Amino acid sequence: MAIASFRGEKNVAEIADKLYVRLTPKQREKAEAALLKANPQLKDIGKLKPGTILRLPDLPELSAKTNRSLDNPDAQIAKLMSESVSSYARVLGERYKNDQESTHAQIALLGSAKLKKELGNAPALQKQADEARKALEARVKTVDVRQAAVDAAIKQALKDIEAQSSG
Repeated sequence: MAIASFRGEKNVAEIADKLYVRLTPKQREKAEAALLKANPQLKDIGKLKPGTILRLPDLPELSAKTNRSLDNPDAQIAKLMSESVSSYARVLGERYKNDQESTHAQIALLGSAKLKKELGNAPALQKQADEARKALEARVKTVDVRQAAVDAAIKQALKDIEAQSSG
């Protein structure tokens, strides 16, 4: 049985039309019924997330469209997993970058001459500002190490997915 991914279609008829070539109304009904039987989750289509795997029933009397990938299910799942892991890596990378930029801005503020001048008459506050700056500098290093480990783990996961799908 082939698989396809849910792409946010609004109803089962729309899925059938995207999967099969020139359906008559009777063929569409048959395709919808078969899709629902193979994928009970389609009854509540509004709750499905794009990328959800759909099992495609064998309907030899209908011609599948070639623009929807109907290849080996293992290869399709591997591709979806790889895309998901890569997307997750991009999101994490952006968060890391934004976090580090924010932390560097805080370090600069805490070490600025203007702040030191403002806190000049309050040595206890200056001491707290210095301690906060040092803690943020240590955090930058810790986060860099963690991010490198996450990057390595993601690269390995992508290699593993590729190896499993091609092997």
